[in-house]
Amino acid sequence: MSALGLTGAGLFSGIGAGRSQSWEALAEGGCGLSEIASFEAGEYVASRGGEVSTVDGLPQDRRDRAHALLELACAEALAESGLERAPVPPRRAALVLGSSLAAQASAPKFWKSYLEAGPQAASLDDLRCYDVEPRISRLAARFGIGGESLLVSNACAAGASALAVAADLIALGRADWALVAGYDALDLHTHAGFGAIRALDPAGPRPFASDRAGMLLGDGFAAMVLEPVERAEAAGRKVRARLLGYGESADAHHLTQPHPDGLGAALAMRRALAKAGLEPAAVDAIHVHCTATPTNDAAEVAAMRAVFGERLGQVPLCASKPALGHTLGGAGAVEAVISLMLLEHQALLPTLGPEMTDPGLGAIEVPRSLTPAALGVVMSNSFGFGGCNTSLILGAA
Repeated sequence: MSALGLTGAGLFSGIGAGRSQSWEALAEGGCGLSEIASFEAGEYVASRGGEVSTVDGLPQDRRDRAHALLELACAEALAESGLERAPVPPRRAALVLGSSLAAQASAPKFWKSYLEAGPQAASLDDLRCYDVEPRISRLAARFGIGGESLLVSNACAAGASALAVAADLIALGRADWALVAGYDALDLHTHAGFGAIRALDPAGPRPFASDRAGMLLGDGFAAMVLEPVERAEAAGRKVRARLLGYGESADAHHLTQPHPDGLGAALAMRRALAKAGLEPAAVDAIHVHCTATPTNDAAEVAAMRAVFGERLGQVPLCASKPALGHTLGGAGAVEAVISLMLLEHQALLPTLGPEMTDPGLGAIEVPRSLTPAALGVVMSNSFGFGGCNTSLILGAA
């Protein structure tokens, strides 16, 4: 593939508002998980999550709040790239969003009216959050993007897949550059659902630990500007990292559980390496999906070991979900931005959780403190429900 660069990025989550604040908090080993304030969670399995709480003036309506945060992430990415001020032929810019639930924050309100007043009196207007086309159109108009506008929705791989789709649009000559974003909002409906399938751990995530029991959820809004490196450099825009390759697969093993051997995940990683023209030995660190559930962590390590062999024990694994929660469809974009920052700062972020590692997983390296490192290539993995798998490979600028 031709050289593609990330020239701007934005990030809003429970750990911070903006990517500078986010990096500082992550580097210090901070945690953005706290008691949920936006809805009553006391009767559910877990009562904590990662909420954006440091942004003033957000709308009260939860749907509008989510889309305001998405706009803020996009605005940060565009401002950082310089494209916010550059004249751009509108038909040559694309918008690609990735989301699992499109911030469906009003579903509980609909079900409350349904249960209290019956189906005939239930307010269908409360389900307008599922009608994402008008939202996409408004977002494109807000930033002057007149080319293709797309939504990718393949579970927790959506944010990463959106970046892959944008790269394909540019490679096919259908766009000069793309604004890519991944997002989902913490809401009662999703929180209750993950509790029902016993995927939440009220004690907090314990990644790769022998007693790991689940995750916590969080808000996640991340955006990136993707464009050919030559185009960016000719215009004097700084390339912050390069998208070297990407790979996808759909193993469809189970509705919620991965294949126990991680077959689909391993295939996505191999395809990403092949696209980048790299051998596994070129990867300096892996930003892991790491949901801290018993089956997912085991399958992910099995997949990585199938690709990297015994060298896996020398490849640092960084996980950000224990610090900000699982951001669902936003996770792939959130973690791509964090991977970009690993390359920028030439450092490995600490993974929160206990020091102990499940001996059944074999030898793995999980940094527990901010660690300087010479990073040229970082792999970022996102594996979702239904066997949706996406692997990204980012390179230093």
